[in-house]
Order: sequence, then C-alpha cells, then structure tokens
Amino acid sequence: MTPLTRALAGPARALARSGRSPRAPARRLVATASAPSSSSSNDEGVLVLFAPTLRATERVAALLAADARRGDVLCLHGEVGAGKSALSRAYVRAVAGDPHVDVPSPTFLLQQVYDDHCDGDDAGPPPVHHFDLYRLKGPGDCDRLGLEESFATASSLIEWAERLGERCPGERLDVYIDAAAVGDGAGVVVVDEPPGEDGEDGEDGEDDDDDEEDDDADPAFVDRKPRVIRLAPRGDAWRRRVDSLAAKLAR
Repeated sequence: MTPLTRALAGPARALARSGRSPRAPARRLVATASAPSSSSSNDEGVLVLFAPTLRATERVAALLAADARRGDVLCLHGEVGAGKSALSRAYVRAVAGDPHVDVPSPTFLLQQVYDDHCDGDDAGPPPVHHFDLYRLKGPGDCDRLGLEESFATASSLIEWAERLGERCPGERLDVYIDAAAVGDGAGVVVVDEPPGEDGEDGEDGEDDDDDEEDDDADPAFVDRKPRVIRLAPRGDAWRRRVDSLAAKLAR
C-alpha cells in the first residue's frame, strides 16, 4: 500500500458517509505518485489536499494566488494529464482578477507572460510568468528563458520543473499533482468547492451546473478529475504560507 493510497482513505470514507459524489469520470482513475524533485526528501510542513472536483482544484489555485508575490516560484510536478495546466490556468486568472483571461499551454512557446493586470505598482498583484519545460532536455536548455529575471520580478509557475535540476531555486513551493479517485489511508484535507454566486456551496449542482462548460473554456482544461495535491514548501517563508493556507481551509 503506497503513502498516496493510504492518504486517501479518510476523504473517500467521508464522501461515502455524506452521500456526496465527487462527480468523477465513470472510469476508475489510478493513483500514481509523481516523481519527487531532487530536494523532496525534506517533507517538513507538507500539506496533502484531496480535491474531488475541478472547482475544488481551482479553489486551491485561488488560495495560492491570493498571496501571490513577486519572487514566488511554484514548481509543478505530475504526469501528463494530472492537472498541472488546470491549476496553472486557475492561478493566472485569480492573480489577474479576470476569470476570462486566455491561458494557453506554453508547451511550444515555453513561456507565457501575463502582466496586463499590473499597473506599475509593486504593491499590487505581480506579473505571472508561466513556463512549460516539457520539451527541454535539461538545465542547459533553459538559458534563453531569462529565468533569473522571472524569479526576481514575477510569480513564476513552472510545469515540468524537474527539467531545471540544480537551477531550481531553494526557496520555492513544490506542487505535486496526481489524478486519483479512491484511496486507503488518512490525514488529508478535503477541499470543498467555493460558494456559488448565490452564496450556496453548490453541492447539489444547482448553482452553476457543473456539467455545463463555460463558453470560453479550452477543452484541454475541462475535466472533472479528483486529484491529490501535495504542497511541499521549501524554506521557512513558504512553510509559514502553507500553514496559513491550511488554516483557511480549516475554517
């Protein structure tokens, strides 16, 4: 029995007792643990979340975005289709304060910059630099991306961050995402969906009808996969911020 599998029993049993359905696809999703980064042996302060729906995943992204700062580095890890792009899309839109911002995958361009929401005030929301390093072979291929400038002046989202190797900054948040529907264990935090516009939780689907896609939604980002999201802080500052996020979810 893997640690990830053990981690899911609590939320799975809780959902079963409440009669709530995570509205997952009919097929069974297999839980697989993402390969950890080179420094992932330090698991102090790791927060394990179970997001049963896409909207719950988006809530995690919004909570992270609410505290976004210049100099933030968020390294996203997970297999193809695990949900890195879905979380990135929600994060960019939350920082920008616009739910309709187009957030295409940067797989081929390697980087997308979002700064239209910035007014030149350093106290306001930071620009977001969204990277996808899937096509790179290793750290040497990153020279043309201007990573050091991004790390200093923007909030950087990096998919396939393991390609950075030792160039990955020590102060960062590692985000491990796994598609998973069932589990066997305890100790995770179940993330509820955010309230609907009418103030209701929307658990019965009457607030926004989860089965209907937004008109502007890119099909590549539309899914209803339950996910396990591990937030692994690297450095004291990120540990404090993850603790604060955990407290918000506990309210």
